Amino acid sequence: MEDNKESKNLDVKSKVENFPVADYAEALLDFCAESELVKAIPVFSTGVGMFKAYSQYKEGKFKRKVQSFVEAVGDMSPEDWSKFEASLEAEGKKEQFLNELLEIIEKADSEQKAKILGGIFRRLVKTEIEHNIFEDQVRITNEIRLLKIFDFMHGYHNPYILEESLGDVLVSFRMATRKIELAEKTVNLLAGTKVQYIKTSYDITAIGGAYLITLHQVHKEKIDADFLYTGGPIKKSTSF
Repeated sequence: MEDNKESKNLDVKSKVENFPVADYAEALLDFCAESELVKAIPVFSTGVGMFKAYSQYKEGKFKRKVQSFVEAVGDMSPEDWSKFEASLEAEGKKEQFLNELLEIIEKADSEQKAKILGGIFRRLVKTEIEHNIFEDQVRITNEIRLLKIFDFMHGYHNPYILEESLGDVLVSFRMATRKIELAEKTVNLLAGTKVQYIKTSYDITAIGGAYLITLHQVHKEKIDADFLYTGGPIKKSTSF
């Protein structure tokens, strides 16, 4: 009997691994429902039935968001999942987490945002971020317009983009600090004429840096290698 179960689970897993992306999420849920290994992990077993019963799953829009989310999460090792379960247990969030995760995906207003949410979840599972940072990045993703998220992802190092409007958006989410100071600039080089003006500059905070790492992990193939951010000091450029 055990051999039959194992053979069935391996067969389902094989189908999951070979499915095109369009059907990956549904096949993955079917595998979770059948897998004795998954059922044995408390954090998953409590959510398997709910996943299968979730009425909106068959609706195209939600299904596509799940697919984008799953694609961004990618492959995880048993060790990753084990550590993840332990972190949820430590924070007392194990029982309700899967329900919250489904709600997070459902509330995403686009497939692009669902993909970013998958990247945030991946970083949580990989213990690259704590649960409070996960929640913060989910809130940021939901509340900032997608265009501004992409502006940040591509133009974080460009002071002109920050000064136009992006910087103020980042400040409102504590992803940047704003500095206002009195400065001088030369208006006539030959005459040496200078005028004073109000200079506004922005610096990315640790919160902004952590979110930038997530965005660049999710969209690594779209980022210029010179500005791919993986941590450390924020590189700036004024040459465009």
